[in-house]
Amino acid sequence: MKPFFLILLFASLFSCQKEKLATPVLKNQVPSFFVLKSKTNAKNNLLYVADKIYSGFVYQLNSVTADTLLISGYYNGLKEGVSKKWYANNQLMETRYYSSGQKNGKQVAFWENGSKRFDYTAKKDAYEGEFKEWNMNGKLIHLAHYRNGQEEGAQKLWYDNGKIRANYVIIDGKRYGLLGTKNCVNVSDRIFTDK
Repeated sequence: MKPFFLILLFASLFSCQKEKLATPVLKNQVPSFFVLKSKTNAKNNLLYVADKIYSGFVYQLNSVTADTLLISGYYNGLKEGVSKKWYANNQLMETRYYSSGQKNGKQVAFWENGSKRFDYTAKKDAYEGEFKEWNMNGKLIHLAHYRNGQEEGAQKLWYDNGKIRANYVIIDGKRYGLLGTKNCVNVSDRIFTDK
């Protein structure tokens, strides 16, 4: 019975993908050992099982349906490779990639209704390149660009109704444009306001 359970668990790791995700090259190969998350403990940012630094997969099951809620790879106590989480309704919550405990590669999350929540690439635990965020209705509310974890280039935020909240550019560490702060009022709002 145990091999059948492990096959089902491993199959669930690679199912439920909304789109094909770019898989980064793994620094370390995660061994095919599986342990319940409740059997682990973290000390000094490392994961342990029975007082030994753990290498293998950690999973968590829904207490009612026994469906998989989480599966993450670890190597020498640090997250390695793919990590996936699911909502109780079996909808994929997120897929993240790690290398030596740091986020590296594609990071994607979804709302419980299946709409994409955010999508970005991480490099050594920092944002790199384009970052997109959507509201629960699938409307883009944040578009940003990063270099080495710092904002660089066009940055845009929208309210849920589609109205611009902020629209600025970062060039050499300096901001230019509508920042969306309380002291900033859009010129068009001032001109067309009835008194």
